[in-house]
Amino acid sequence: MQKLRFDAAHETKLFDVTWEQDRATRLEPIEFTKLLREQVPVLEFVKWEIKEVDHGAAETVLPLNAPSTNQHFTHQAALLVLAADYTGGVALASLLTGWPVLGVHPVTSRYSVSMWLLKVDIKFLRPSVSDLTVTAKIDPDLHERIQKRFFEGKTVVETIAIEFRNGDTPVAEATATYFARQSDMLRAEGISTERVNTLYQLKLTSSAEMIAGVRARETGGLFTDPYAYHMAGQHGVAIANRFCDRTPQLGGMVAARTRHLDDALKNYLRAGGRQIVNVGVGWDMRAFRLDLPEGTTLFELDFPTTLEERRRRLASAEVAEQPGVTRVEIPIDLRTMSLAEVVAGNVDLDQPIFLAWEGMSMYFSEEEVRDILTGMRPLLSHPDSLLWLDLVDREPVETPENFPASIQQFMRGMRILGEPFTFGVDDAEDFLQSTGLRCLETVTSDLYLPEKDDPVYSVYQFCLVSRQAAHADETPLTFQAARFDGATTSISTPHFAMNGHGAMARNGSAGAMNSVADLPRQPR
Repeated sequence: MQKLRFDAAHETKLFDVTWEQDRATRLEPIEFTKLLREQVPVLEFVKWEIKEVDHGAAETVLPLNAPSTNQHFTHQAALLVLAADYTGGVALASLLTGWPVLGVHPVTSRYSVSMWLLKVDIKFLRPSVSDLTVTAKIDPDLHERIQKRFFEGKTVVETIAIEFRNGDTPVAEATATYFARQSDMLRAEGISTERVNTLYQLKLTSSAEMIAGVRARETGGLFTDPYAYHMAGQHGVAIANRFCDRTPQLGGMVAARTRHLDDALKNYLRAGGRQIVNVGVGWDMRAFRLDLPEGTTLFELDFPTTLEERRRRLASAEVAEQPGVTRVEIPIDLRTMSLAEVVAGNVDLDQPIFLAWEGMSMYFSEEEVRDILTGMRPLLSHPDSLLWLDLVDREPVETPENFPASIQQFMRGMRILGEPFTFGVDDAEDFLQSTGLRCLETVTSDLYLPEKDDPVYSVYQFCLVSRQAAHADETPLTFQAARFDGATTSISTPHFAMNGHGAMARNGSAGAMNSVADLPRQPR
């Protein structure tokens, strides 16, 4: 299968790919079938396949075999609906020339099409007694309108007629209605929940669920999160298992970054820091699973619908607040809003601040990352303020084919799963310096995974960052270089409410903690 121009690096519009190119690559029946079977294993189980794709039309086959029938013809109805769903979807995708379908094709940029089945109306005429030919055809008079709406970034809702035949014998007839839109157009500009597409809300929730599910898989070697399973829910655990099966390095990468961030945060707290700004909090549970000293304030930032769902899940789990710890929720859209402006009036710039931006930079463009870091810079004005973020190397993101097989497979897995990395850096220190920041430390994830010999871990790095130093030897008192001896992190008992009467007893206590002002100053 040739590499089609799915990425944004080309100057020509994606729509400018010719039908012949598109038909030979993105829509090639054998490869398209393989991709769909890979993503939807039940299609592999019943051996459904695409036979032909034309402009606005598709023909597929649902074979008559042991998995697809029995002597009573039961379960055929469900399989016919399944075949209708994907046959109509292929027909609609054929009109969106050159655009990869999110969750099916490898996606290498922010440009993709999100497509969902909205409903199916089907009339069964007789049982299928041989291989079933399924055809979907969109009225040619509608092609131009569909393409125009999609290209303009508008929503496409289209109903497609579908026929089912055994040879010349009709078996069923159906209509299937689909939603399609450029994926990047689903998100709102700003935080007005009235303008948020429901499917975009679900996408945000699914991402948070998946990461919680990955954390729930951790056996405790690097960290323990007793809340992760509940916050992930059944869906989060299922998609985490799917992601980790496809990209087995993901679990180790998340575990390593969690440990490094935990340790950096604890060092900050030991030095007396009490303000934590968690950017894109999702289902992060550090406010509950870490022993936080009294007087700590956590500012939890995320999209408003994500914060709302977070509150609901915390209440459902009856998670109790830690005594003396304050949580402040602040809605934000990082793509359109300045972080410093959003938190103005909430944080105390005269005191140290710990900013955590976890697991997000690789999904933005370079311009967006620079804008976001620029928005963070005013919050690092105190000499002991810190920023934690993770970055990936640029070359494996852009040209994975030049790297070992495991890196190629990992990047392909993320692209197939619809979570492609789109940004990386050549040198973290140089990049951060170019944004007006100072990199205090860069650690790759393989530090925490010494038993794993996989180059993927060496291209994923964690950075601790401060403001630009006035003197070369200036070091924030809240910073301590990473050390890892293989020991499991000590975590307190979960803070679940018991019978509505408060939290369970906590193991240990915060103890006496020096403030930054009490510590000897280093040269500045």
